[in-house]
Amino acid sequence: MNVVIAENEFTTADAIQRTVENMGHRTAWVCTGPETLHSLASHPCQLLILSAQLRDTDITQLLPDLRKRYPDIPVVALTSRNSLSLEQQVRQMGVICYLIKPLDIDELGSIVSHVSHKQA
Repeated sequence: MNVVIAENEFTTADAIQRTVENMGHRTAWVCTGPETLHSLASHPCQLLILSAQLRDTDITQLLPDLRKRYPDIPVVALTSRNSLSLEQQVRQMGVICYLIKPLDIDELGSIVSHVSHKQA
């Protein structure tokens, strides 16, 4: 499975990338909205792990465009602030999971495994 990780915090992105790759999946790591859209256009992707705040945009600005172009890609949202209104907003845009940082890597691994099995 190909996984795009859109995260601007190096430590978080590195932990996610190592976890996903150790599960046998391929990853691409990006830090901005345009990089995210370019990566999705350039490579088939079966899962997007998307930070709520990238270097140049936030999830509420990026998701509408992303959903128009790629309506079927499962999206996991990551955020450092626990906001019920943000969670409701992004879930209405099709986010399958909303995770609070610092991440529970085992929980993320379970989500990746679940998506992988659904793709098979």
